[in-house]
Amino acid sequence: MVPARPVVIALVASALAIALALSLGRFGAYLLHATAIAAIGALSLNLITGWCGQINFAQAALLGVGAYAGGLAGNAGWGLAALPAAGLAGTVAAVLIGLPALRLRGLYFGIASLAAQAIFEYLFKFAEPITKGVSGLLIKPLTLLGRPILTDQGYAVLAIVVLLLTYLVMMWLRRTDLGRAFLVIRENEVVAKGMGINVQRAKILAFAISGFFAGLAGALIGFTVRLAHPEAFGMGLSVDYVAMVIIGGLGSLPGALLGAGFITLLPEAIQRLGEMFHVADLLSALREMAFGLLVIVFLIFEPKGLSALIGRLDPRRWLGGRSADTPQPVTTQDLT
Repeated sequence: MVPARPVVIALVASALAIALALSLGRFGAYLLHATAIAAIGALSLNLITGWCGQINFAQAALLGVGAYAGGLAGNAGWGLAALPAAGLAGTVAAVLIGLPALRLRGLYFGIASLAAQAIFEYLFKFAEPITKGVSGLLIKPLTLLGRPILTDQGYAVLAIVVLLLTYLVMMWLRRTDLGRAFLVIRENEVVAKGMGINVQRAKILAFAISGFFAGLAGALIGFTVRLAHPEAFGMGLSVDYVAMVIIGGLGSLPGALLGAGFITLLPEAIQRLGEMFHVADLLSALREMAFGLLVIVFLIFEPKGLSALIGRLDPRRWLGGRSADTPQPVTTQDLT
């Protein structure tokens, strides 16, 4: 059973975000739905990397599968059903990517996921009858109740609603026996087997669930950009999502949201600072390096990410109450 308080907080935050999306201009709405989509993908990856301890560098491939599957279904006139169709396609792809995890873990599975990413990138380029190759698949606007969604505000609202549903599902899953099994597997598979947990079944379910939400995120990307292109789902995107999970805080649901917002909005913040101080060209060249430096800094100084850092700012710490530095710190369980 999920406590009522975090659910109410999520609902209120979503309502405020929707109101903000409807009041913003086109560019502001674009940034909002880009952040919401990134948060869905980060929550998806957090299930694999944060909860199960599997390093996955094939997240971009799953997003690509969702974008192509959703685009094809949308072009065929499926309407809103294109989103769950993309999720199911992501599930199938994730299970295939996760099969090596039945025998591998840690760095070894990370290398296997790199290989899977390369294979899917090849398929996106050369499966021309389906993906249209290097030209990319043109995607029609998503239709809702027979009417196309044509504005950034509309896609922002849709992305926020999908993010809310994703977050609620993850909160519920975290408190189930399966969710607890994921955490035990992350710590020690031998202990998990000794506790009677079917490790192989749990891993496959983790990849299947993660793949479904990655497929949803990919479909939303495709519909908002109106194009599924192989170059959009390369290794760089996978690295961005790994950075979101690490910077936000491994295993933390709020951390996945924070990391997604941080990584998505950072380039725009850097660009605006560059324009303000008339050094836009210099700062643009440093954006990619900034991502790498941030990951290194967080790994060294704050391995638990932004969620733990914000937890330390809890005013109750200074009033003699519970704080992030007490024996029971702010954790995923507390926030979900």
